[in-house]
Amino acid sequence: MATAIPGAARKRRRSQSPAPAGEGQSEPELSKPRLGGGGGGGTGNGWENLDLVLSLQGKELSLERKIELAFNFLTTQTNRPNHDHRADTVQILRVVSFIGNWVQSILISPENSKKTSESSDPVLDYRCWAILRVCIEKKPSISISPNLLKSLGHVARNGLSRVANGASYDDKESFDLFEQVLGCMSSVFSINTRTFFNAGVDLWASCAIEVISLAQKVSPNDRSGCTVLWNLGNCLFEQFSSFLRFYANPKNIFRTFVDRILDPLLELLVLLNSQVNSLKHKQDGSMLKVVEEILSNGLFHPQHVNGYFGLKNLNKSSASKDVIGSYHRHLFERFKAIKAENKSVMLAGFGYLLQLFVRRSVNQRASLAPRGTSMQKSSDGSEEPHHHRESLFEVFMQFMEPLILECKSFSEKDFANLGITKLVEVHCMLKSVNKVLATVIEEKIYVPTEDTLEGSYFEFLQDIYRVLVSMAEKMYEFWVSAAHLEDTSIKKMIPLLFAEIVDAVGHFLEIEYKVLGRDLVKLWLMIFALSATNASSKDIKPCFLLDSKISGLSSQVICTFSELRQVSFSIFTLCDAVRTFKAAVGAGVLASSFSVSLLSSDKCLESLATLLSSNPLRDAIRTSINSMPEGQSSRCIEELTLDLTGTLKWMILDVDLEAQGESSLVARDSVFGQRAELLGRHLSEIYTNVLESITVTTSNSSLVAKSVERLVDAIRPNLCHLVRNESNSSNEFVFSVIGKHISNKRGSNGQKIPSLSWLYFFFFRIYMSCRSLYLQSIGLMPPDLAIEATELMGNSFIVCCGKEWINSANILTEGYFAWIDPNSISLFDVIEKFTQSISRNCSGFTLLVFILHMAALQRLNDLNRQINAFDFLLEDNTNQFDKENSGDTELLKESSCLEATRLTSFMMSYVRLLSSGQVDSFQCYDINAFWNLSLCSLDEFSFPVATWQLLCENIDIWSPHASKKHLKNFFSNLIKFSFLQKRSWKDVENSGSQSSCREITLHNVSVDLLCDTIIYDRKVLLKNLVLSLCHALKKSVLPFVIDANKDNALLDSPPDLVDILTKLESEKFFGTDSGVTYTNGIDKLWICENLLNFLSTVPGFHANSKSFLQLIAYILHLERHLLFAMLCRRYESCNSMELLRLFVCCRRAMKNLVFSFGKEFPELKKYSAFAKIFGDSCLIWLLRSVQELVSLSHKIFEEHTDQLKNTIFSLVDKTSEIFSTLTNINSVFCLLGPSSVPEHDDQAFNILENSALEHVKIMAELLEKSTAGIPLTVKASQCVIKLENCYNTVCWDRLLCTISCIRGFLWGLISALEGTCKDSISSPEERNMMYQYASRFSRYVATFETFIDICLHVLFMGTKDCELVDLVSVRLPQELDCENSSLSIAPIMDEQTRHQLEDNEFHSDGELNISTEPRGFDLPKVQFVKGFLLENLLSGEVPSIAFTLRELYNASAAIIKLKGTLSSPSEICRQTCSPFQKLSMGAMVGTAYVALQKIADMSKWPEFSLLWVDGILSYLEALGSFLTLPEINMPKELYTQVVNAHLRAIGKCILLQGKNATLPTHEIGSSTKTLYLQNVSGHAVAEGINKQNRLNSLKSRLRLSLRKYVNVSSNTHLNTALQVIERALVGVNYFSHSIYEVNTGNCDGGAVSSDVAAGIDCLYLILETVPGNKRVFKRTIPGLIGALFNIVLHLESPFIFYTEKIPANYPYLHPDAGAIVLMCIEVITAFVGRHSFQIDACHVSQCLHVPMTLFKGFKHLLSCRNVSHSCNQSVEQLAASNEYILDRQFSVDIEVARCVAVLEDSVNILLSCLESANPKMVSRAGYFSWNMEESMKCASFFRRIYEEMRQQRETLGKHSMYFLAGYISLYSGQGPFQTGITREIDEALRPGVYSLIDICEESDLQLLHTYLGEGPCRTTFANLVHDYKLQFQYQGKI
Repeated sequence: MATAIPGAARKRRRSQSPAPAGEGQSEPELSKPRLGGGGGGGTGNGWENLDLVLSLQGKELSLERKIELAFNFLTTQTNRPNHDHRADTVQILRVVSFIGNWVQSILISPENSKKTSESSDPVLDYRCWAILRVCIEKKPSISISPNLLKSLGHVARNGLSRVANGASYDDKESFDLFEQVLGCMSSVFSINTRTFFNAGVDLWASCAIEVISLAQKVSPNDRSGCTVLWNLGNCLFEQFSSFLRFYANPKNIFRTFVDRILDPLLELLVLLNSQVNSLKHKQDGSMLKVVEEILSNGLFHPQHVNGYFGLKNLNKSSASKDVIGSYHRHLFERFKAIKAENKSVMLAGFGYLLQLFVRRSVNQRASLAPRGTSMQKSSDGSEEPHHHRESLFEVFMQFMEPLILECKSFSEKDFANLGITKLVEVHCMLKSVNKVLATVIEEKIYVPTEDTLEGSYFEFLQDIYRVLVSMAEKMYEFWVSAAHLEDTSIKKMIPLLFAEIVDAVGHFLEIEYKVLGRDLVKLWLMIFALSATNASSKDIKPCFLLDSKISGLSSQVICTFSELRQVSFSIFTLCDAVRTFKAAVGAGVLASSFSVSLLSSDKCLESLATLLSSNPLRDAIRTSINSMPEGQSSRCIEELTLDLTGTLKWMILDVDLEAQGESSLVARDSVFGQRAELLGRHLSEIYTNVLESITVTTSNSSLVAKSVERLVDAIRPNLCHLVRNESNSSNEFVFSVIGKHISNKRGSNGQKIPSLSWLYFFFFRIYMSCRSLYLQSIGLMPPDLAIEATELMGNSFIVCCGKEWINSANILTEGYFAWIDPNSISLFDVIEKFTQSISRNCSGFTLLVFILHMAALQRLNDLNRQINAFDFLLEDNTNQFDKENSGDTELLKESSCLEATRLTSFMMSYVRLLSSGQVDSFQCYDINAFWNLSLCSLDEFSFPVATWQLLCENIDIWSPHASKKHLKNFFSNLIKFSFLQKRSWKDVENSGSQSSCREITLHNVSVDLLCDTIIYDRKVLLKNLVLSLCHALKKSVLPFVIDANKDNALLDSPPDLVDILTKLESEKFFGTDSGVTYTNGIDKLWICENLLNFLSTVPGFHANSKSFLQLIAYILHLERHLLFAMLCRRYESCNSMELLRLFVCCRRAMKNLVFSFGKEFPELKKYSAFAKIFGDSCLIWLLRSVQELVSLSHKIFEEHTDQLKNTIFSLVDKTSEIFSTLTNINSVFCLLGPSSVPEHDDQAFNILENSALEHVKIMAELLEKSTAGIPLTVKASQCVIKLENCYNTVCWDRLLCTISCIRGFLWGLISALEGTCKDSISSPEERNMMYQYASRFSRYVATFETFIDICLHVLFMGTKDCELVDLVSVRLPQELDCENSSLSIAPIMDEQTRHQLEDNEFHSDGELNISTEPRGFDLPKVQFVKGFLLENLLSGEVPSIAFTLRELYNASAAIIKLKGTLSSPSEICRQTCSPFQKLSMGAMVGTAYVALQKIADMSKWPEFSLLWVDGILSYLEALGSFLTLPEINMPKELYTQVVNAHLRAIGKCILLQGKNATLPTHEIGSSTKTLYLQNVSGHAVAEGINKQNRLNSLKSRLRLSLRKYVNVSSNTHLNTALQVIERALVGVNYFSHSIYEVNTGNCDGGAVSSDVAAGIDCLYLILETVPGNKRVFKRTIPGLIGALFNIVLHLESPFIFYTEKIPANYPYLHPDAGAIVLMCIEVITAFVGRHSFQIDACHVSQCLHVPMTLFKGFKHLLSCRNVSHSCNQSVEQLAASNEYILDRQFSVDIEVARCVAVLEDSVNILLSCLESANPKMVSRAGYFSWNMEESMKCASFFRRIYEEMRQQRETLGKHSMYFLAGYISLYSGQGPFQTGITREIDEALRPGVYSLIDICEESDLQLLHTYLGEGPCRTTFANLVHDYKLQFQYQGKI
């Protein structure tokens, strides 16, 4: 009927109005009035729709016009309201259907594309696609033509051309086209996912090729327009993948796919894999998955994937042509064609294809395997058919065959004839080989036990390895030749090729180490050769990549054989290779496959040293030796002894030295020189690495000692010649090593034979390592064996006690080399002999000197032990010796001290060289030098760093024997390297890294020593450090002195500050001496700043009186000149901001020095010096200097507004702290009196006491003067200011300075009074003295109180809040006089202060009079005040006012604290007033309340700091402390509001913390109970650390303040607090009781409000604070615990284990459910742990249910959240026990049995969470898994359950066998995943498991043995019982 309507309409129209002549031209004109008006889109009825259809069908209009008409029509229809023309809906749908078919016809018509140009091509007209999209959306049933794929290919081709030509494809027209096509296809596929499934293969192939080409161009392009094209390609790829997956006959499309689509798709696959890990191409990951699906469905469809497994048999069959399934060979034929066509990029995709095939086949086998099929468990725990891996390996052979053939062809070619293009092809081919091998490793395709009987698979792997090695040999020949030196591109390509070869060798090591053969020497030689050749091309960037690959392969070889328990084999074959490497270096030796004969011997030896000293190889050797079983340690040393013996035989020369002349011994490249260097530098590195890594235990100590003895016996014949006092010792030593005599002339002068230093170094290093290992063994031996060992070693002081030394006559003969020769000379004599006989220019001299330093430290350690023993024996009244032996002992001690002094002098001689800037006469040290802790890499550049580190780390050993000159020199260097020298580039790079990852440099070593406490614990070291610091600070201050000649002499004395203070008051600074300017460099400023920062941060630093005076004097001199420079603007090379920062450093350093001085009560002499420097002028200077800088900051600093504010605030804060510390020190000196000084002169003490009191009064008077006026910014000299205008004219920075110093003074006074009260509380006289002392400052305190009142009045007047203004106690006149930019308030201050003194005075009798005038306030009246002050503070707009408000609150808190300290309960009881009637209490508490409410209402945490809140909380805390007095009654309404404000603010912090929210015990203690969640990459989430720190700080302050309010003696107040918390826990909203804030939520889990979370935190706070025996607390316990369980059950969901990523600007809605659940569990645990609480039985049952409820299904959690989870977890409810049952014991047994059953379920659930993760589930399905550290932490906590059961033996003993059975089943691989438990987790659980066995009865064990049956469980059980009896069970007597 849809086609009949147009015809009928046409007939009616012809009959009603016959057409005149020219009929054909009348139709367009008839349509114009209907379709042309209003844009041609308006339709009033069905006739207009008909006209549109006729116009589209006719041929009169152009195609462009038709498209316009259709587009306008549909646009109009889309914009029309839905309620208009409802009767035309059917007709409209018919028209839409017609338009949809019509637009498809023009899109797919081949005529249109041929006749029209690109500009008028309908396929490229976005309106056509928009028309089709609207039609599909309005009528989804429209059929889509498969031919539309041609048009889509055309669009993709157009996009490709625009990208390729660089056209503006992101213009509006192009963007609209691609966007409309994408939207149209998205609509089509969303309606019908099988839209193009009926299309032909050719159509899809043509379209897919175009889209693939587009994706290849778009993927690496990051322009904006490419995003739409990328999305379009991804959309079509997804549809193409579905088409391939669900195609009816996949065989029919296989060949087409391989022939047409495979090649471009492989190129795209390689491209996407190379970009998937790039940050610029994050979106490539989704396209990569789709492309992999296309290849999997096209090549490895489930219907024909099995055909690949029979290809090997088909190839062997002669009749294979007719066998079904042979079409699979077409793929491998295409592989061979790709190889023949030299398509190098596609070769790299072979490995990815194999990986896709293996995944598809494994998944299909797992899904199709019948349940009854016999399965064989693989090594990774997965189950698969027995023959599957064999079939996979055959497919692997098919994939590998073309690559190996290509490698063979290249191995037969001469690489010199290959160009860069061919080398690129080789590189791509090798990458493909590595990818295939990586797939073999990942999918475990090869398992040796599943090889064929003939071992064909192993042979195939061997063939691949031989081909690659053969190819590498050809490449190496080309590399060492000079043929490629001219071509830079070839030079860069060759290291990349060898990097792939090295990777391939590593893959074979992991697949099957036997492929490499037993001749590891050849492999090591190849590694050495590559390293040596690579070292000669260090200027090329790819060489660094090859370096890392080579070191990685070396470590992999060691680790592989370590896992095979053959670590000795790999290490000593390495030694054999080192010795063989020399043969390749020597001349006349036949060149081997990897010969280095063409390279210089120096390069070869240096590269070998670099390799052996690399961290990966050294760490691998150490780890392998450490992991070796204890019993093999001695055998390893025996094998090392055999190898060392062979090395010494290898050193014997078979040449005639006399015949070859002098060069045979002198030249470095001679046979002797090379062997000596290989022995001393390289082999010693390996040997000592092994010896230092040996693990010595009690069980193997004797065997290790015997093995070490035999090793020393091996080197004794050689080493004994060096330690004897013989004239020809060198000649004899050389003969013992090389077996040849040298002439006396050469032997007497060792400087002519430089290689001797390597021999000396080798034997000394081996002896030192043996000595250290032997001493370790002695410490663990039985006493009798230890004594014998020490006698053999010649060091009896190790184990002998004092009584055994009495008759020892031969102690004097015990030397360092007594183990080698009892008659040996001392170590110092050996050192002198070596240093004098060996040339310092030889290469091994630095290593020899360093090893002598190490030997000296070993000897010093022994001498220190001897000297301490002698000191003990020579003490008075010990009578250890008689008089005759006493003299001998003194001689022995003197001898030991002399030897120690001489050894220390030897080491200090090199420190002198560092002081002079030289390490030797030929080389200056380099500040950029660094060391990697390997002696093998030590050279003349890193020698200073190594020596300096050795001295710094062992300063406690040598410092007692160093002279004053040596210590002074050492500490001068320490300060120089730490502060005075610019840091090297290495230090700058490593400044942000952890200490374990930093490079060893002079700066880092020095800073580490300064951070060590050893210097500060020893007075001698501290004294020298202080002297060096004084000297360095003086030198750094000198450049800032204007007149150096005049001020240098006066720099040690305090500066004359009177003159500069006079200038400050008269303002004569500006314009004076303008000709003098600063020309200091930035380096001088940097040095001075570093020294001051150290003085300000070093802990526990204190100096003597002289040094203290000097440091303070230098700082004051520097402050004086800095202020002078800033005010007069006299600086050139540094700006004013840098000078101000240095000024702040001065104050910070002074604050730390003064604070350190006041830690202990000073001596009279020391305090006299302190009082002298901090006199009147200094105190005035501290305040006036800051006031001047603050008030003139707008003139001095014009361009640093943001940074200036923070710096000024820091300066004011540090000055306030100095005032506080000075007040405290002077007040304590007055209060404690002469009783604190044991020996003193009364007259001198009285003078100092009066001086201290005067200093405190001077500070008070100075601050009182500052309160005479409020500083303003008004310029006029005299004027009158209205009160309401004061707020805008106040100079807040200067006012901040005054109030901050007042705050510091008050808190210093409080600190002194509190300390005195605490120490002397039992003495009424001393307490009376405290009141008398405080009464002297009552007037000043009243003045400060009034000043604060006035400042609050001015501050709140600016808020325009009448409610707050009315609450301020001070009443000011409306107009005030302003003079010299200061608002005069002195008359008002005097009047108010007088009233304050009358109302509030400190009396000597201890009474505190408090005014009874009522000044109450109504908090609800001000709680909703919306003044702009708090709004501005919360927005961070007025930082100066914020800091001023903070100081006002802190000062007010100090006054409250002072009054509370001087009050007692009896005194307060006599008063009738309340403390809430003073200090503008209403305004301050009201503002504090509103501020906390504002914080609680914030949607997100501000970026700026809220430090002003700290002042508010300090005030509330002080107010709460005052409430602890029992007679103080705070109004209940006010108390409730204050507690609730704290609670809501804490809740906001918990909300913003997210998953990091914890209870306070976790924040202040260790993080053992906090597991960091992992992101997808496995790394801990560490973002927002600064934000979390600020939140933790604020939450801690809120808790501290709230603690004062809950820790009250009033039960009424405590009951009120508990009610507030209980309402919060239940979820009752504070403002509306009808709102419930604990919700179950949806499938994502429940949610609670921030108030509920805060209730949990505050409940824990009460548990910590309030005693549990309070009745009001006990009454509420059941309700509180029930509320906690209610929260847990509402939040229980798998999503509690996830972290939700919230966008940056997205507000936080609810606290993190997981964190809240953990907090609830912790609080419940705290309740259960308190024995004073009685927990209900139902709550005990719920406690047992919680673990099972929360952790059910834990191992099935996915690592990402985009999956559905079941969250309706039911909790079993236990019936309450009947109290009326007579048999109570039976009821208890029933309850215990039920609780044990629930406990067993919970334990099994938790234990299953520790099961080893299936790697395939983790890697493929994305399941969550713990790393090893997290698992072991959880296991250690889980073990406590078993151990606690052992404590409850009587109740749980008979149930323990069931818990043990659960553990055995899981351990034996019968858990949910059948993977068992890893060894590390089992070791953590074993003590708990032994506890279970310990409480099992013998009958229970027998029953369990029967229950387990035959199999792995019984074996596990037997092993457990055996280990339990050996390691845990007590078998002794009681």
